[in-house]
Amino acid sequence: MNEFELILRKEIFPHWIIYALLFSIIILSVLKYQREIVFSNLKAALFNPPSSIPFSKGEISFFGSVNWILLLNYFLVSALAVYMILVYFDHVSYWLVILPIAYYAFQTSALFLIGLLSGESKKIQENILLLNFTTHNIGILLIPILLAWVLNPNLSTYVIDVLAIVFIGAHLIRVFRGVFLALRNKVLWYYIILYLCGLEIWPVIVGFLLLSPDSIG
Repeated sequence: MNEFELILRKEIFPHWIIYALLFSIIILSVLKYQREIVFSNLKAALFNPPSSIPFSKGEISFFGSVNWILLLNYFLVSALAVYMILVYFDHVSYWLVILPIAYYAFQTSALFLIGLLSGESKKIQENILLLNFTTHNIGILLIPILLAWVLNPNLSTYVIDVLAIVFIGAHLIRVFRGVFLALRNKVLWYYIILYLCGLEIWPVIVGFLLLSPDSIG
């Protein structure tokens, strides 16, 4: 007769993380119930110009209510992702949880500033919408990944790689699409090069160095 031995599962994350993720799921569920078309538009924004999305000039505009609900979801979930990485590597620099929020704030401010200095605010507006749509989708994608990580800590190595792929991959797609949108809107090429070199590449490098295993391990 075969005998089974119970193996205690090692828990490395505090239980409140699950409640925080459930709170995020509830907020998104209520939003989807009230405005289901928003989520259809988010999917459409992955493949179509942001200006062609019906809600881009309404509730998902920069100051729209739905935009900020989805941004707050991203702020919460992305901060949790960084926190879990820090806990996994047993590092106490918890101030790093603000990195995803700071990255979004930096990118948004940079786009507004470039638009103001170059006099191309209307042409760059579509890139701001693209940044928001990308951020919204990242916030939604991270929820099931973090839930799987909390419930299966033994998958930590793989989950960290997946988190990096989701974040970096989504923003790389955004950058390439943003360049095409800027060219289509006839933004001068040297503004594009200055933006890519100064405001896209080095913030990602700094964030990677701060969250790399060598830095926080």
